[in-house]
Amino acid sequence: MDISTKDAALRLQVSPQRVLVMLRDGQLTGRRVGSTWLVDEASVTARVALNASAGPPWTTKTTMRILDALSDQRPLAPRERALVQRLEPIDLATKIAQATTVRRYTTRWMEDVPSHLALTGESAIDRITPEPWQKLHVSFHAVHGYLRDAENLHLVERAARMVPDSEGAVFVYAFKGASFPWTRTPVALVATDCVRSTSTRVRSTGLTALREMREQWLQSIG
Repeated sequence: MDISTKDAALRLQVSPQRVLVMLRDGQLTGRRVGSTWLVDEASVTARVALNASAGPPWTTKTTMRILDALSDQRPLAPRERALVQRLEPIDLATKIAQATTVRRYTTRWMEDVPSHLALTGESAIDRITPEPWQKLHVSFHAVHGYLRDAENLHLVERAARMVPDSEGAVFVYAFKGASFPWTRTPVALVATDCVRSTSTRVRSTGLTALREMREQWLQSIG
């Protein structure tokens, strides 16, 4: 169901202008009718869930270390270990998501896009669940992925012939102030980006996977 930008702003406790920015940056989904934007209510609900955790965002370095720990059962320093022990999976997803940005694009050559990105979220969901994609309402008409080098955004735009578009089906993620340090997206990050989905089933799959990783990590540290 679609709602107005004013109603979305009330739900999110932000200004209508901020809602327009969130639509442009891919934090919300919606559609333009003439000069008016309508916002997908499911994307607002998902964003409310991601905003549920209070407190300042983590640094990008802290976020990356925690992603490595959850993905590969690595140890953490005491302060970061306490963060993972204290927060529930939905709060972990919120904190991790705060360290990234998302830009949306459109292109007539979608098949060229995946080779330029480290796939994540719905585009890599098979890495965190054995469920067939048909059961999860995954769209293969969209591509979600991280820039491997934030400085090469313009090169990727040209190579994949992508044009910025707030309603586009290409979602390009990047870490704030840092390049992507992995050759393949860590599974904890794939799960986090699924939690950001507007699909209830995809979001639930991501949350379940993140919960299982956290439990395994807690067991590994005794």
